[in-house]
Amino acid sequence: MALGGCGQVCKWIVILFNILFTLLGMGLLAGGLYLRFSADIPEDLKTNHFLFMVGLCIGISVLILITAVVGDYGSCSENKSALGGYCFLLSFLATAAAIGGGMAFVYNKEFSNHVSEFYATIYTQYLITGDGIRAFILKSFHSSFDCCGLGGVAQTVMGVTNICPEESSILGISYSTSKSCLPLIVGGMKASSVLTFFMVITGILVFIVVCAGFIYQQLSRPALVSPPYIPLSSTSCSPSTVTMSSAIPPYSFPSHITKVEQV
Repeated sequence: MALGGCGQVCKWIVILFNILFTLLGMGLLAGGLYLRFSADIPEDLKTNHFLFMVGLCIGISVLILITAVVGDYGSCSENKSALGGYCFLLSFLATAAAIGGGMAFVYNKEFSNHVSEFYATIYTQYLITGDGIRAFILKSFHSSFDCCGLGGVAQTVMGVTNICPEESSILGISYSTSKSCLPLIVGGMKASSVLTFFMVITGILVFIVVCAGFIYQQLSRPALVSPPYIPLSSTSCSPSTVTMSSAIPPYSFPSHITKVEQV
């Protein structure tokens, strides 16, 4: 059955969301694979914590890409089976985001320490490689927490102040005036802020599930079929078929009129 007006709006919302979802998944997958398999990083800097975080990023990105592909196929082709699978995958992601937000809220200190440790590992690796992907990750942290590096003169000596939000120079030598990131990350990731972040993600996913479910519901409605047109037979009311009843006797003139006419 063709979608109505609201169904068409939901269809385009789902399609646009899946395009953005695909770009997010591809970015996470490319970054995770690069961090995991970059050959110029010593093995001692690929700690178990770092490998776990990168592996988690790769796994989430693969699930995101699968969900986006199924959603695009289901919404574009209006396939009910694909839409049902898409709603299931999105519901799973929304549930995982809600559970993750609750765990991060309850164990906020441990969660903040994990994030700060991941930052310290990426920063140490950047001191060796200076590649663009690690620089992008570090700049995201720096702009979020208004910080830079691990503190001290190491980042000035190593010449990594170009990724710091605030820097100055003396005699042509640049140095960072930003604070160290580790204490700001631990102190800045408040439980309420982390929970709000995860709940916003959950709310967006639930909204898309509702839109996809509305499309599925409209496609499941039975189509209204008009009764078939039955043409009338040309012989049913034809004048040629109308005959006089045999029960009516034929009319005859009176006998006296006949006699007068004979005279």
